[in-house]
This record gives sequence, C-alpha cells and structure tokens, in this order.
Amino acid sequence: MRTIIILILYVVISILSIPMYLVEAIVRLFNKKAAAHMAQVIVKGAFNLVMFVSGCQKTILGKENIPADTPVMYAANHRSFYDIILAYATVPNQTAFISKMEIKKMPCVAQWMYFLNCLFMDRGDVKQNLNVILSAISLVKEGYSIYIAPEGTRNATDTLLEFKEGSMKIATKGKCPIIPVCLCNTENIFENNLPWIKRGKILIEYGKPIYPDDLDKETKKQLGAYVREQIDAMYKENVKKVM
Repeated sequence: MRTIIILILYVVISILSIPMYLVEAIVRLFNKKAAAHMAQVIVKGAFNLVMFVSGCQKTILGKENIPADTPVMYAANHRSFYDIILAYATVPNQTAFISKMEIKKMPCVAQWMYFLNCLFMDRGDVKQNLNVILSAISLVKEGYSIYIAPEGTRNATDTLLEFKEGSMKIATKGKCPIIPVCLCNTENIFENNLPWIKRGKILIEYGKPIYPDDLDKETKKQLGAYVREQIDAMYKENVKKVM
C-alpha cells in the first residue's frame, strides 16, 4: 500500500511542480542563490512528506557539529535511494548534491536538482568526473555546501568501500571542512524489499568537522581513507540503534 501511495504522491508532486518551475526560472534569472534557497525549502518539505508516508522512523544526530558560518563538504556512506531523501531533509545549509548521471533522467527530480545546483557524475568518464569536482570546488567558493558519497556507488554491506581520494579535493581546494556523514538502515525501507516500501528505523549522524589543513602531512595524503575511518566507527556504533 505504501508503494502505491508513494507512486501517487510522486505524480501529484510532479504536476504541482510544473508552475513552480516557471517561478524558479524567473527568480534564478535575478538571484541564483535565492532560487536555490527556495528550491531547497520545497524539496525538504516534499522529502519529509515522502519519509512520513513511507513510515520512516528517523533519528538525526550531530546537527550541532555542522558549522553555521561556512560551507562544508559532506562525505557520506551510501546505502540506499532513501539516503538522499533523509540527507536533503536534514542538512541545515544550502547544499548541492553530487549524484550519478542516471538520476538526470528522472522527471521532476532532475529539474529540482538543477535548481539546487546539483552536479551529475558519469562514473565511467574520468575527464567528466574531474570537471564535476572542479565545478563543486567553484560552488564551495560561492558559498554552497557539497554532499558527496565517496564510495562512488550504493553499498549496503557492513563494510564501507574504499573512498575515492579525488573527491577530497573539493574540501582541500575549496578550503572547507569535511563533515563525515553516517547513514544506517535506509536500505531496509526499499531496496531490501523490492518492489515494496516497508516502514522502519533509519538514522543519519553528522560527525565532527574535519579541517584538512589541521591534519599532518601523511594523513592529508590519505584524506579519503581517514574520513572513511571516521564514518566506519560511527556506523559500527549506530547500527545497534536501528536494529
């Protein structure tokens, strides 16, 4: 039943979004940041509604760790499509997500991501990936936070994949702190029950900021591995809370 309701909700939101696209486009002509802020408010509301209908019992930890006066790079483990729904509903600052290219084909979702200044990465194209990283660095310098999953793909096992070191350049070149983000149990809402959506507990924790310039030389060289260690420790502690 939840799956059917979510599909109906998706259609309704898509229809209601059509006039909002025009408003967003007009505002964007005059003030790109104002358009992005308006889009984020709308998307947050829609995603919170999706989680409510899906029966998500969400736990949010560590939002106080996110600096209020500077953009950040969120580095997260990636377990499910619901990761993005939970993360976008809870990030407190203006944030652009880096997503896989396939999401660009999704009606409604892709259009709102455009208004949010999100970036799309083609995992099979190294040159395109580099351009995305450079675009993300530029967004950080403009005051936007960036959310990326350095594993590069969904991974619902209890062992994190290796983090792609190139993604860390967003923080080192953009001169912003890294917020490690731990997600737990999101895969049990949808992916583990395909094609059905099941209610359940999900958790997101925002860890303490990591300032790359404060790290020693060797740690900075393996920054991705260091961030992965922080998230891995958070995951091992948090997974017990959603059992």
